[in-house]
Amino acid sequence: MTRTAFLAALEQLLAPLPEAERKDALSYYEDYLDAAGPENEARAIAELGSPEEVARKILDEQSPQGVSAAPASPAPRSRWRMVLGGGLAVLVLACFFFQHSKATPVQPVEPASPAADSSSVPEEASSSYLAVPADTVPLTIPADDLGESTLQIPLEKLNQELKLSLNYGSVTFVTDPSLTSDKYATFQFDNFPHSPVLRTTGGDGRTTLTFEMPENWQVAEDAPEAMLTVTIPADALARLIISLETGDVRLAPMQLKTLTVALNNGGLRAEDLTVTRDLLVELPVGGCNIDHLSIAEYASIAATRCIRLHLDGDPADYTTDARTDNVVRIGNKEYDKRYTSTGPNGILNLYAKGLIYLNVDE
Repeated sequence: MTRTAFLAALEQLLAPLPEAERKDALSYYEDYLDAAGPENEARAIAELGSPEEVARKILDEQSPQGVSAAPASPAPRSRWRMVLGGGLAVLVLACFFFQHSKATPVQPVEPASPAADSSSVPEEASSSYLAVPADTVPLTIPADDLGESTLQIPLEKLNQELKLSLNYGSVTFVTDPSLTSDKYATFQFDNFPHSPVLRTTGGDGRTTLTFEMPENWQVAEDAPEAMLTVTIPADALARLIISLETGDVRLAPMQLKTLTVALNNGGLRAEDLTVTRDLLVELPVGGCNIDHLSIAEYASIAATRCIRLHLDGDPADYTTDARTDNVVRIGNKEYDKRYTSTGPNGILNLYAKGLIYLNVDE
């Protein structure tokens, strides 16, 4: 978060304060960041915490008695001034030593200790937002205040299960055949707000990544699309679970035992997908398009828009129940609202409000 965005957000959050006290507080934080200098601006903001945390500390000092008291009693303001003054001194010293150290930024690496392996950021970070009710102070994140970051996780940490849960952004999987089991999977976050990405490792090859944007944050309309790009070998995962609030999912050729995709406001596009056990897809708003699908046991796909699949083999060789508010097209044939068949190749349950296309070449 930039200095300008931080101060603008803080000013909105301090709206309950009298104008004089609000300006007084803002001037102190301007001095705080000025003392750090442009080269240490990001570090200074990180030391302060989010605008919500800072505002909460200031507002907590303003008790009902302090707010309504006579101007001659400055105790509430003096307390946070003292805290800030001490913090400013610490920051100046910290920046001095930081500038004279030989430390350089490095790419994220695997934590050395089991304790550090439980999360990429402290748990407290995910609950430090919303100092005031979300519906009272919406905070707009400027398009130029979005960033990028890269996370690398050893494949052995997620080969049994990878779970992605994001309330903002889309996800794309890219497969790299050159990666082996002793390599890292790469997670590239592009155009995401500077908010914690929590990583938890459950052991036995299971990893969860969670991105939660605070409810009172909204991204500017001209902001570029937020995209998480995951690069792994095509057969690296046994189980993949993706849950998104707003984005789409695109999958490169992959082989999985189980795939679960739940998108509240997005669609699924996959190239060559092999699922040997269960495929579960729920798309209450979007559609599903899979260029080539091979299933061995069970697949269930529910979508509001169209479902377009090219199955490995004749649809009649599957135990199929395809229902739609429109028509089902199989090859050059059409079936009104429903198509069923019984076959040995697996169970296929489909439901869509739009058209259902099975093995239709266009």
